[in-house]
Amino acid sequence: MKEIPVEKIIRSRRRTIALEVTPAATLVVRAPLRAPAAFIDEMIRQKSAWILRKMDEMKQRPASPFHEYAEGEMFLYLGRAYPLHFVDDRSITIERSDRLYVSRMLLPDIRKLMKRWYIDEARKELQARCMWFSLKTGHVPATVSITDARHRWGSCTHKGGLNFSWRLVQAPPDIIDYVVVHELVHISQPDHSKQFWEKVQKILPDYKQRRKWLRENEQLLGI
Repeated sequence: MKEIPVEKIIRSRRRTIALEVTPAATLVVRAPLRAPAAFIDEMIRQKSAWILRKMDEMKQRPASPFHEYAEGEMFLYLGRAYPLHFVDDRSITIERSDRLYVSRMLLPDIRKLMKRWYIDEARKELQARCMWFSLKTGHVPATVSITDARHRWGSCTHKGGLNFSWRLVQAPPDIIDYVVVHELVHISQPDHSKQFWEKVQKILPDYKQRRKWLRENEQLLGI
């Protein structure tokens, strides 16, 4: 059997082992705090065919975009691509309308400042969408935080706090809503059992299509 390298093992209070093949075609294992290493190795061995197939799928997908932060370069926001346009107006920092307008004076720190802009926008969008779906579902998060995660779009802590990657704000609104609902349901249903998916489907009947889009296009959000 071909040896499958593990990028990292993330231990938490979860009850089951989850195997995740990242867009970079690497394996991440999420395991309970006291899960024996031998048990994890056996799980990987049993799922080796699936892991290798998923790794091949990931390698065939388009690579994540590499940004040079040049004039006219396209940046995603809520599923729409905006061309970057530099202006000499010092009163503008970063503004979005038909284009993504950026003051030329920001060029030396453009990468850092663009990331900060995305984080601020993600915080506003995710908090608003969590509030909306909390009213609809009755699932109220203890906190809503924005993270720098590259491959995990959302997570729910054992205390009911929700975490979302700022990169998610690049996705279309219906995809963001799927991740929000997914994590809100985890507040009352911490596993991925049949009951969990039934609760998600009750809120979003087309969740499978949304989940499929995210799985097939997540590399586009890898700014």
